[in-house]
Amino acid sequence: MSNNWIAIYDNSLEARLVYVSESITDYTGWEPEEIIGVEAYDLFHPGDHESIRKVHIANVLNEKMSSMVSYRFKCKNDGYVPVETIVHYCHDVLISCNFIYDINSLDHKMRANTVDEVYACLADGSLQFCGAWGDKQYKIEEAFIADSLWVDNRVVKTQEPRFCLILNRFSDALNIVYASKLGQELVLLDVPNAIGLPFYDFVLDRDIEVLQRQIDLAKEHDMVVRLRFDWVIDRQKGVSEPVEAITSCTNDGLVMVLRLSPRL
Repeated sequence: MSNNWIAIYDNSLEARLVYVSESITDYTGWEPEEIIGVEAYDLFHPGDHESIRKVHIANVLNEKMSSMVSYRFKCKNDGYVPVETIVHYCHDVLISCNFIYDINSLDHKMRANTVDEVYACLADGSLQFCGAWGDKQYKIEEAFIADSLWVDNRVVKTQEPRFCLILNRFSDALNIVYASKLGQELVLLDVPNAIGLPFYDFVLDRDIEVLQRQIDLAKEHDMVVRLRFDWVIDRQKGVSEPVEAITSCTNDGLVMVLRLSPRL
């Protein structure tokens, strides 16, 4: 039985589910097809709605590469399980890795120490700020900010171009399972034909060993790891593009969000 899963939400005010991996069924009873298209708040405890909404607004406004929040997730039998979710903002979606919450576990502590910000939804309905990378807390905006962020349920603020990948964590080559469309625009990735290809086909040889070690950390502890490498566009011509990425891992796959980076 898996205690974690991947979910992708759109960046609308309702944060509707656009993808969820199969392992969600083990702990919540939901089959993926039953909740695709559902508004996220329908799957959270009513007492957590306002707090989760604040975190969602902050993630969209600040385009957070990684944040984590703990809350109560609704099961199909109308019960609730404690969950902590790592959220990576990716241009027009929020891609998340979700774990059964255990505050005493080593993996929880590893995740909490590697995300940008950590929040907890408390039983009294309040939102607790638990810590931030570099001890820097971004402002959690008040609800009225939503009026300026969304018009007709679409984000009006210009979003940084990013693309995301889901990789097969159980293959040494980390074969690509999913790639978002902006991969074509940013690094000329042929998205339809990239599915099934090894991730390392797009990494310079000099970067592979370091990336393997960093990604192994993410796989071992389901933690967040920051990466920087050159994305290979044309290996024969020696064309590459520097990118920076953030990655986290579940049993259903390794999630990676990438953006262009200045060449060092």
